[in-house]
Order: sequence, then C-alpha cells, then structure tokens
Amino acid sequence: MKKNLVLAALALAISMSIIAGTLAMYVVEIDDLAEGSLVAKEFILLEGGTDTFEDNVKIAPGETVDWTFSVRNYDGTLVSETAMDLVFSIDIAGITEDNAIEPLIFTVKDKDQTAISTETNTVENGVGTITFTDEFQLDDDGQEKTYTVHIEWPWETQGVDDTHYAGEGYGTLVKVSVTGTQQEAIETD
Repeated sequence: MKKNLVLAALALAISMSIIAGTLAMYVVEIDDLAEGSLVAKEFILLEGGTDTFEDNVKIAPGETVDWTFSVRNYDGTLVSETAMDLVFSIDIAGITEDNAIEPLIFTVKDKDQTAISTETNTVENGVGTITFTDEFQLDDDGQEKTYTVHIEWPWETQGVDDTHYAGEGYGTLVKVSVTGTQQEAIETD
C-alpha cells in the first residue's frame, strides 16, 4: 500500500509539473496601441459675390443685355477640401406659356468674355435649356468662377415680325442653377 501511495504521490507530482509547465504562458497587454478618428472634409459650393440678374429689364430689337453671376468653393476661411465637377443649367422660358420673345439669342461667356462651349443648347423659339460644365480643382485657396449670360435681340431675324413681340404681353424668364459633384478621389496612403 505504501508503494501505491508513493506511486500515486509521484504520479500526482509528475502530472502537476507537466500541467504547470504546459499551461503556463506569458500574457502581455498593450492598451491603446493605436488610435484615430475620421472627420468629414468640407464640401462648399455657394453663390459668389456677383449676381447682376434683374427682373423686368426691357429689351428691343438691336439691343443686348449682359447678366453676370458667380459661384465659389469657399465660405469665409473654410475652403472646399475636395475637387468638384460643376454642371450649370440655364433655363429659358416665357413668362407665361407661349409668350416668350422668340428672336432672342443666348450666349454664355467666361470671366474673360469668351464664349463657352455648351454641352447642350436647346433654345428654340425663345425657350429651352443651355447646359455647360466646369470644375473647381483641389486648391488650398478659395476659388470663384464668374460667367455672363449675354442676351441679344438681333436687328433683323429672317421670317420674324419683331413687332409681334412688343409690349408687356411678351417676356422671357432666365433661371440659372448649378450642381456640384465631388470628383473621384485619388487613393492616398
């Protein structure tokens, strides 16, 4: 029995040393190894400081009207932190249905008064839409883009009796809108 007790004690001692050796491990814990946060970039598109559009401006054959407007990508010290594509839409319509001044010719010009190539120019019989595109490149400084809508009533329009459009019964509305879309970002590390 002594022998069994010694063997049991020896088996217990061996198994305890094996368990203690194999179950022993090192534990190291590093709190807050790395930390970060994300903040959305500024995306700013506002009316610029220029808007010379007016209501009820009178025009007659042989005259022109120039209206200037601008957009910018900054607000005070905050500047848009993304490059953006701009799509401009100039809607032209009669003040009421079927009373637009049909002979009018519309041209969009840049700040240097150079005619802009438009994406579409569907103005026919004094109504329609003109669209064109531009962009704000990524820049730390605020940018402003200025455009002019040049409206001309030619002296003579083939097959058109200009006196037909005389008086308050005829008029044309011009409305400008712009959509800014973030350009696809370039991958950075």
